[in-house]
Amino acid sequence: MTKELRILMVDDHPIIIEGYKKVLLDNRSDSYRLIIDTANTSDEANDKIETSINDSFYDVVFLDIGLPPSKNREISSGEDLGKKIRQSSPNTKLIVLTMFVQNIRLLSILKSLRPEAFMIKSDVTATEFLFAFDTVLEGQTYSSQTVQDLMRKQIVNDFYVDKTDRDILYHLSCGVKTKELPDVVPVSLAAIEKRKKIMREAFGVEDLRDITLINKARELGFL
Repeated sequence: MTKELRILMVDDHPIIIEGYKKVLLDNRSDSYRLIIDTANTSDEANDKIETSINDSFYDVVFLDIGLPPSKNREISSGEDLGKKIRQSSPNTKLIVLTMFVQNIRLLSILKSLRPEAFMIKSDVTATEFLFAFDTVLEGQTYSSQTVQDLMRKQIVNDFYVDKTDRDILYHLSCGVKTKELPDVVPVSLAAIEKRKKIMREAFGVEDLRDITLINKARELGFL
């Protein structure tokens, strides 16, 4: 009997999703009964994940990290969606695909999501896409070459941008002054200053101006 696989593909570029679907349907529909849902926005993806929690969890989720925030900004990127999937459906296989290649950004994704497969879009061919899919279904993990190089060289430290750091960056980007941040972020001013200092060091930002930190955070995909 052909095994049924429920799949969600999330990417803000519909043409990319169509490519993913075609590769799977052309090459794996004889092996599996593929039920493929798609989402092009954080809100649409979140709705489908919420529905799956009350219905039937997805077996595999293909997730783009560089998604625009949700309308209410509760989801700032695909990384937040991945965290939600991890919490609500730990048995779902998570295949992360991203355009980010900065070491600190990749490390943040690895630490927060621990995806079964992690691929840089520019690395991926149809053959590699299928190999990663098969590898994950066999209960193993897969990383594309750029991610392998990162892990092998270990050229980043253990710094990790958490939700509080992201909230600090977001409110700074909205024009909130540092001295006003304790009103909107539940940590002390001293802790905020320390976090900003650590982020500047991790991002390689020597300029002490907030706008420089914000611009670098945006470049790295944290905003």
